[in-house]
Amino acid sequence: MIKKSTYIRSFTTTQLMQLEKVAKEQNIKTVPEILFYSLDNYLEQKQEIASLKRIIELKKNNITTLEIKLDFFKSASKKIHELSDYLKTKK
Repeated sequence: MIKKSTYIRSFTTTQLMQLEKVAKEQNIKTVPEILFYSLDNYLEQKQEIASLKRIIELKKNNITTLEIKLDFFKSASKKIHELSDYLKTKK
């Protein structure tokens, strides 16, 4: 259980429960340790999110490129079939 210090009293019940959960999972005893742990994790998560966003953007660009190529090949295939049908009718 987290001691109700001055700066903890302003936390909501949900925030306090989250702090207690982190303290229990990480075996942390004091609120400052919990807050520093959370701050460290926040910064790591922020970097991870930025990295994942870059990866997602690259994947989107790859998908767009593949869609353009697919459209080209569909169009080329259609033209080939039209030409093939035309040649069949000319024989």
